[in-house]
Amino acid sequence: MRRKVMSEWDAKAAFLNVPDDGWSFVSFANALPCHPSDAETIARYLHRKKLIWLSMRQGHGRVFPAAMRPGRGRPKARGVEQPPLIDPALAGFLTQAHPTFLKIRLLLGRDPGGAWNEHQALKAEIKFAIAVEATNLMTLCRAFAKANPSIPVTALRDALWLDRPQTMPIVAQTQPDLAMAGSEGFTEQPKGRRRLSKNLTDEERMISYIEAAGASGIAAYEIANKGKIARDRVAIIGEMFENMGVIRSAVVRTSDRGRKGTRYFMSKYGEPLIGEGGRLLVA
Repeated sequence: MRRKVMSEWDAKAAFLNVPDDGWSFVSFANALPCHPSDAETIARYLHRKKLIWLSMRQGHGRVFPAAMRPGRGRPKARGVEQPPLIDPALAGFLTQAHPTFLKIRLLLGRDPGGAWNEHQALKAEIKFAIAVEATNLMTLCRAFAKANPSIPVTALRDALWLDRPQTMPIVAQTQPDLAMAGSEGFTEQPKGRRRLSKNLTDEERMISYIEAAGASGIAAYEIANKGKIARDRVAIIGEMFENMGVIRSAVVRTSDRGRKGTRYFMSKYGEPLIGEGGRLLVA
């Protein structure tokens, strides 16, 4: 700016009553008045003239009264307080969840497209893998909510959707608690007995039992007993896999006088053969 213009700011600055907590550049521009785009240049000029004290921290500036400047030496640092845009704990959680989101995006990129019957096996594997990653994300969310009860679940959910708006709809298909219009809290998981292996999720254990059973399938109670999974949890996982087209289910009996019960079969074996009275016929 020209010297004549700057001299006008000298005169105006003499009548400024800067509060002790300081002004932002916008407030400083309104007080002069001047255009906000010129506020920093004018503030730096008045700072050199020792009419005000300008404190810059991490690109943010704040104007303080000249009396707050130390008498000698370099001015002491004074924090330019900026309200946090996101809770630091929540920001750390998003960083922790990013590898899971990356895995889901990579899995989606492997989808060959086209009709389901064109690449049924590959599409089923991709859907299953995405469901597992969504479960892992849900586990992270539950752990975070338990460790940080002061942060509402709605804030956690909103942060996830704001950070990953393209991936969260995929996650919400198998994890309704993370849907956009979810409840204010997470639903409690059915408490089953301790799993035999900590390295496998309930979904992985269940699908391995069904696959190992072959064409004859496996009963729901057998999965619950072998995998130490709650019966209602088995039903939920079974419904999820059936909707994905990975498995089939049928209410059958294995003997003439046996009780009927839910039995699961891999989809690759086709529809189970059911005889008279609901008895399972093994080819």
